Amino acid sequence: MKLKDYGRVAILADFDGTITVRDTNVALIEKYVDPVAREKNSKKRRKMNFTQGFQFLMNQVKVDKETYLDFILNEMELSDGFKEFYNHIQKKGIKFAVVSGGFKDGIVPFLNKHGIKDVDIYSNRLIFGKDHLSIDFTDGEDMDCCQHGPCGNCKVRIYEDFKKEYDQVIFIGDGVTDKPVAWIADMVFAKDSLKDYCIEHKIEHIAWNNFHDINKILF
Repeated sequence: MKLKDYGRVAILADFDGTITVRDTNVALIEKYVDPVAREKNSKKRRKMNFTQGFQFLMNQVKVDKETYLDFILNEMELSDGFKEFYNHIQKKGIKFAVVSGGFKDGIVPFLNKHGIKDVDIYSNRLIFGKDHLSIDFTDGEDMDCCQHGPCGNCKVRIYEDFKKEYDQVIFIGDGVTDKPVAWIADMVFAKDSLKDYCIEHKIEHIAWNNFHDINKILF
């Protein structure tokens, strides 16, 4: 079935590892945090919830804003087929938004580089300190925004807001911050750890590898 069969439709997509080929935050940590230090601190992080652990990791990244943007713009790649996906939704007037556990500071410049503008973005923000990064979470670090615990930027909350206005809301994702919304989405496109999670919990989903797969189904 194509989008025309679903009534009023909105599409929400994760950013890291979904719109980008690699998770930008994982890649950033791998490049700028010493692996010995990562391993040494892994036990501490396992005792933390998601937002605490994410904040803990980013605090160890010692880059300034210029270095961060250079990394995002020159080392990260756009998922194959996403530009065509974006052109389709623009042409058809379909509501689209990026819903990310990552950072608007990198998302906006990256999308703009690829000619993708005028997209609503729901994400956290980075704070560039003198010798480290920290996170300004949309929902705060400790807010239990849904039954899944602190998310930082709760995709369940955002999804439910869209459902108040649209007949069908489609979600596209790949990772840990996408798991809560997979339970409630009308249609889920899942890959990588999100696909494994959906299989494990018997959540109906459509597997995908890049946006060419999604384009064939939706358009």
